Amino acid sequence: MSDVTVSPLEIICLGSSIAFAGLFYYLRGQKQKEVDELLKIPRFKVGEHLKQVLKTGSGGMLCYAVVEGKVQAIGEPLQSVNFVSCLGVIQKIIKKEQKKTWNPLTRTWVFGEYTVNEVVNSVPFKLVPSAGDNNVSVHVINPLSAAGLYLEPVRELTHKAKEGFLYYLNQYISKEKPIGILEVEEMLQVGSTVTGIGELISSDNVIKLQPPSNGKDYLLIATDFKSFLSNQETVVNMWKIFTAVCGLFGASIFAVIVYRIYHHTKRPEK
Repeated sequence: MSDVTVSPLEIICLGSSIAFAGLFYYLRGQKQKEVDELLKIPRFKVGEHLKQVLKTGSGGMLCYAVVEGKVQAIGEPLQSVNFVSCLGVIQKIIKKEQKKTWNPLTRTWVFGEYTVNEVVNSVPFKLVPSAGDNNVSVHVINPLSAAGLYLEPVRELTHKAKEGFLYYLNQYISKEKPIGILEVEEMLQVGSTVTGIGELISSDNVIKLQPPSNGKDYLLIATDFKSFLSNQETVVNMWKIFTAVCGLFGASIFAVIVYRIYHHTKRPEK
């Protein structure tokens, strides 16, 4: 009787499922550590309580803290180039070239998007309480150096390429088919909620949020802290699900192989 064999496909599927389960488990662990660290950070909303904590209990400084408030420009805000009533403190204008390139291997046109120009404008701004007295505020220092800041798209406009003899001639020679130029305007708007994570310092009765001197991440997130934390926990759960799916898939393949071997060895005894 011939020996029972395990097909190469089974070996590949089993090994891949174990490898991916291990990778997803590692990613879940790393993200869980980030969530646990976030929960340990002191959290404040802009207001008198924050002012009192800095004044009385921390020597005018918090090395790493979370602060949440509404965006308000210091001086004149930036005005959208597309909407007069849209005001902000950070503005990004991006121009992207969209085109298709001929792939001779697959004999298809492949879409591509390439940044042609990017301009970032900003003005000084501060975080103020969501409601009530604006006597307490937090000045945001070096916001462009912060990670995690999502700018809301204000407008996207595509200028389509003009077709004609030269268009098709260039397409034939270069094997590229221009689609157009995409212009995108993004802004951090006045009045939007921002959560800052960094170093808080009180100097000359001015509270500042700045990059941490201890080397930790400086973050600005365009949402409240509760929503940000919920998003991070969703990522943790996603990695958990991926780990479970890959683990179950690998376990089922392993069970099939063991079942086949077991019945193969038992067959001669009958």
